Amino acid sequence: MGGQLLWVVLGIIFCRQQAVQGSWTASVLRSLYGQHADVSRRSICEEAGWRDKSLKLVREIPFAGLFADLQNITKFEASGLEQLDGKFYVVFDSLRSLGYIDDQFQFRAKENRLIGEAGEESQWEGITYRPDTGNFLLIQESHSHNGSTHPLAEEVKVAKDLSSYEVVNRCRVDFELSHENKGLESIHFHDKGDKGKYLLGLCEGNHCVGGHRGRDPGNGLMIVSKQKDDPDNCTWAVDKKVKVPETAYFTDYSGMAFDGDRIGITSQEDSAIWVGTFDFDKMEFTDDPGEVYHFPRDSHCDMVYCNIEGIKWLDRMRIIVTSDRAKADQPYQCVAKDQSVHVFVLPHGAS
Repeated sequence: MGGQLLWVVLGIIFCRQQAVQGSWTASVLRSLYGQHADVSRRSICEEAGWRDKSLKLVREIPFAGLFADLQNITKFEASGLEQLDGKFYVVFDSLRSLGYIDDQFQFRAKENRLIGEAGEESQWEGITYRPDTGNFLLIQESHSHNGSTHPLAEEVKVAKDLSSYEVVNRCRVDFELSHENKGLESIHFHDKGDKGKYLLGLCEGNHCVGGHRGRDPGNGLMIVSKQKDDPDNCTWAVDKKVKVPETAYFTDYSGMAFDGDRIGITSQEDSAIWVGTFDFDKMEFTDDPGEVYHFPRDSHCDMVYCNIEGIKWLDRMRIIVTSDRAKADQPYQCVAKDQSVHVFVLPHGAS
């Protein structure tokens, strides 16, 4: 590291002494500073501990390559997915259409399709299947009504021929949000029989807020709500707030998926996934500290999977995730992997 800094200093002195135009000087300085920055970043990825906790890419394809009929759509802001009978249902916050794809993720496969009309932006951030009705619940991150903002759960019934769907009901999650763009980011339906039907929602921001406090790492929250048995008041009433273990030390939380009592929680901004365990009887995380794994990076150790949102377990060692569209203020290297579906495998020795 000292040698690199010395070269930077010598380069600056040398360039100042040259009677050469500034364009050449700037070129040399950019080269020297760039080399130093690359070495600094790469040193993280070169650490054995980092490599041992890194996911490996198995397969990936943009959504624009999955559907034979794109319906003139090329923007796929994927935000959540659910698995049912070996198929995957995807929600996009940019569309009212649902994505339907098989588990082979083949280019223009005949089974892959868009269900329903594209319509306007949906703000859907999560999807979960409820076996008791055979329908899906789709969560709008936030919905403003009468001066307050709450998440909104839409229950939809998909036609047997997969040509369309109908909205059965729209029920408010009785949890007021402080910021419209920092609501629930992922959901999971859980039926406890006589004890009621529950909806688990992962907050995007720490402390379940936006702004500076919402970026305070290690303060993730899950909102557990219970369906009210009142036909005149369609509401998911908050039952409890559950703190995500601090070992999921993330700047934000973008998706969650269960495999039995095992849970994976992803972060966009940290390009990582935390894997731990959850007790559905107590509706709490267990004492298991869990483990953090990193999505792959490029040759400069820069993040390239910058927009991970939806997640499901394929099996105990493999996960499928979806990516949202890269934001205008994100680095250019984030663009190549956006609006896609990816399959990763956990590293050897992962529990």
